[in-house]
Amino acid sequence: MTMTDNDLRDLLARDASVVKGAGVTLADVDRRVRRIRRRRGAAGAVLAAGLAVAVLVTTAPRAVTIAPGDRPAAAAAAMPGPSLTPGVSYLAGQRVFLEKETETGGRVLRFPYTGISESVNVRVDCREPSYGFVWLNGRLEAQGVCGVQSDHVDHPISWIDESGRDLAGRNEVAVALVPVQRVAADGEPEAPIPALGEQEAERVIAETGEYRTGARVTIREAWLLRSAPTPINCDRDIVIRKPNGQEILSSACDRPTGFPLPVD
Repeated sequence: MTMTDNDLRDLLARDASVVKGAGVTLADVDRRVRRIRRRRGAAGAVLAAGLAVAVLVTTAPRAVTIAPGDRPAAAAAAMPGPSLTPGVSYLAGQRVFLEKETETGGRVLRFPYTGISESVNVRVDCREPSYGFVWLNGRLEAQGVCGVQSDHVDHPISWIDESGRDLAGRNEVAVALVPVQRVAADGEPEAPIPALGEQEAERVIAETGEYRTGARVTIREAWLLRSAPTPINCDRDIVIRKPNGQEILSSACDRPTGFPLPVD
């Protein structure tokens, strides 16, 4: 039976009201008082152990000390920051350098243009099922099916140069169309068409010969987008210790690399 302080008081009170009987001896009181104290000590030890575990589980803040001669930028550079992942992508713009309609297939058609952007977007829309090739400044850059194919989907060829070269100025795009059957003749129906090399493309175009078809070639600006890096890793808070002894709890997650640390 669990004995508490109130139980002991009740027991002594009842014993005092009894005229006859063995009653409660001094040894009984001493034994029960010791039992209460042992239970209290055990409970306190369990509570202290629980608090110690909680303290150990909690990640301790990382301390960064700013020396009197440190500048905010230097302290920020010395502090290990969150890992960053730069975002890079290319985007076709609205400015059109050239737009031409063509009715000729089986021949390489050349389209000189003058651009102002770092990159360029070349798009070929075919009115008949075709296979198209795109060159930029004499190099075969893109190829693929063009127009409405057997899947009943219109497939334009749209290519953006991502080589990193600066294409502002005078350039030349070349386009050639052939019937899809000329490229996929040796393959199984509905199977993907493997890309052709420079010589193979020239051979297929020459063997096809000039024929009448319809397509639109559009050359427009394209720009390299450089997005700001975003922190993707935040492991713990930072305690900034100033030269005057003041401590500031800060967070590595809220500030990209290079943001100045607060100092007085």
